Amino acid sequence: MILEAQQGLYKKRIRKGVWLSVFVIVAMTFLAVFASVISPYNPKEMKLGVSSFPPAWYDTPTKDGVPDHLLGTDLFGRDILSRAIHGARAAMFLVVIAIPLTVLIGVTVGVAAGVEHKIIETLFLRFTDVMSAVPSFMFAVIIVLIFRSTAMGRIFGGLITLTLAFAFVNWVSLARLVYTAVLKIKQQEFIEASRSLGATTGHQIFKHILPHVSHLIVVWIVNNIPAVILLEALLGYIGVQILRVADGSSFQDLSWGGLIFSGRTQLNWNPFILLVPTVCVLIISMSFSILGEYLNERMNPQLESNHIV
Repeated sequence: MILEAQQGLYKKRIRKGVWLSVFVIVAMTFLAVFASVISPYNPKEMKLGVSSFPPAWYDTPTKDGVPDHLLGTDLFGRDILSRAIHGARAAMFLVVIAIPLTVLIGVTVGVAAGVEHKIIETLFLRFTDVMSAVPSFMFAVIIVLIFRSTAMGRIFGGLITLTLAFAFVNWVSLARLVYTAVLKIKQQEFIEASRSLGATTGHQIFKHILPHVSHLIVVWIVNNIPAVILLEALLGYIGVQILRVADGSSFQDLSWGGLIFSGRTQLNWNPFILLVPTVCVLIISMSFSILGEYLNERMNPQLESNHIV
């Protein structure tokens, strides 16, 4: 009885955490979509008369908060709240482009290596060994540094460069996941029956294999959305910036990573410039992680049979 009561209490807490995470994700998405309408100021508008002011509710020995700027202003008098809201839009753009590209590459390679292509399987295993030997973040830094000066690297203010960096360092984990699942599925009786009835490899892949790995792909997507946001934030923090295009703009001008970089240089004058985008990255990353863990437990038959959730 005590164990059942504890399990029931645990389930309620998990559900509350999941619903809170969903609310945060929906709120962030809403802010990203309607950033131009919701933002109280133009995020690029400079007001040197109110530069480096603390939030409206926080007073310092040298400056008091300005009521018109809820979260304060940066060194150039730009509203921090407006810039953080537009940072959510930049994060959404990066996720929408980077995740599908990574899934396309990872699933294609994973299925091809696991079905029957021995050459692809051998190359895949050797390549994953190489990727495992070097920290993935170092690969991302190298890719950004290589492509940011090229014509392709300047497309959409450097958005494509960040997309390639994430896809290159993260498709391997998805490919491994799919590859392992395909090897197990191939041993199932329904696959042997399908093969004996003359089903082609393409038919087996789209009719039997992909439907059985779809839940793994969904969970991987949810769990790796924070990785996209964190990668861009880390690149911004260490100063690996995307070069500006002809009109002087850059994708990272209004991204959370770019805001973190500018806040790092102004930490002694106004720590909130760094704190606000960092908290945004932390909250959205935790929300997706909690949701991903819940989906993994719900969509994994073994975990569900153990009544973990």
